[in-house]
Amino acid sequence: MLLSIEHMQIPVRRMDRAISWYTGHLGFRLDSRDGNRIAFLSLPEGPMLMLWETPDETYAHFTVNGTEFPVLLYRTDKIRELHDRLLSLGVTIQTYNDEGFGWVLKFYDPEGNLWGVLQMNGKQDPEQSHV
Repeated sequence: MLLSIEHMQIPVRRMDRAISWYTGHLGFRLDSRDGNRIAFLSLPEGPMLMLWETPDETYAHFTVNGTEFPVLLYRTDKIRELHDRLLSLGVTIQTYNDEGFGWVLKFYDPEGNLWGVLQMNGKQDPEQSHV
């Protein structure tokens, strides 16, 4: 009965900062905006990302036995480049590992949301993939 995921919603505390960060550092495009209440962002593929500005202390991730996990995961073929860029921006990296099926990068955005990124390349080491 369901056809696809239309969009995903995440909380942000400062809309302008969030839009600037996602568009400037992760490659999202701003599609539309309703003041500071909501904004729709998109990537070349997949569902839209809807930002909701809220003063509440709430985040788009969950915990299992005290460990935080991202709700949203993206794919890339440039995980090393993304990891290095995020580090240069002072982003908190939770995980950057070869998990056997591919590389996993988990990081926190400036709004406190935990994001996951996958590079599905088996056991290829991204440190060597650029050579």
